[in-house]
Amino acid sequence: MEPSVDDLLSFKEFPLIQEGNSNSAQLNIDSPKKVSPSRESTTEEESTTLPKGTSPLSFEYYQKFFDVDTMTVVDRIATSIIPKRAPSDYLKLNIATNPDMYGPVWIVITLIFTIAISGNMASYLQNTGNHHWRYNFHLVSVSATVIIMYTSLVPFALWALLKWSVRPDNLDIEEQTETPSLLSLVCVYGYSMAIYIPVSILWTIQVSLFQWLLVATATFLSGFALLWILMPAIKSSKFAIFITPAIALIHFILAAGFMLYFFHASDSIDTVKVDQVKATVAAIVSHKNVTQ
Repeated sequence: MEPSVDDLLSFKEFPLIQEGNSNSAQLNIDSPKKVSPSRESTTEEESTTLPKGTSPLSFEYYQKFFDVDTMTVVDRIATSIIPKRAPSDYLKLNIATNPDMYGPVWIVITLIFTIAISGNMASYLQNTGNHHWRYNFHLVSVSATVIIMYTSLVPFALWALLKWSVRPDNLDIEEQTETPSLLSLVCVYGYSMAIYIPVSILWTIQVSLFQWLLVATATFLSGFALLWILMPAIKSSKFAIFITPAIALIHFILAAGFMLYFFHASDSIDTVKVDQVKATVAAIVSHKNVTQ
């Protein structure tokens, strides 16, 4: 006989089942185990951090220096060209937190070959009509040596000078964080080379006044942006009054050296051309005298 609806909805008493009863069926519902916050944080750290003791000779050690997206590289290139584009704490909050080598490496490599190729184009234009002109492959090694030395030795010298010349009254924690690391300085100087890539192409135009105007423009834009970024760190040095003009002067010497060595028509070339013209005129005159 099937139970009625009232029987199904009514409360009934059942006898207490003893734990020792073998015929009883028990349902054990275990509560989920709680994980301590310290264990959770440890698990997250293990999954996000690199293994400790990574060797500098391994690829993983340098991988963090190239962890940067395209927009960051473009923004840093624009900041290295446009003066006062960067905020006053740009070096501390932007570069120091993530100094990358991706942008500087590609900028340096591109500039080396751009100067070498454009320098040979300028040499070809200066020697128009000379059928014995040859491509000068040594310009690649010369430009590479100059650029790599500038973007490595100058930041190293500046880093050592800032470390040694910090004012005694600026040794608190806040001021120490403004002193840039060597990697940050190499990053800033690497990006400061970006302006010379288009300028080196324009230097092939063989107009002396225009070439010097490009030197002044590139030095002002890149040098002013460089000093603006480095100024918070320079102020912490007791030799700040000497460091600032030294940075600007070295930057100008680099730009002028690029133009004079790779693109400018030297006086020796002009002297050779004049001597060739004089020799040609003398040969023509002597030939006329002989025929007469």
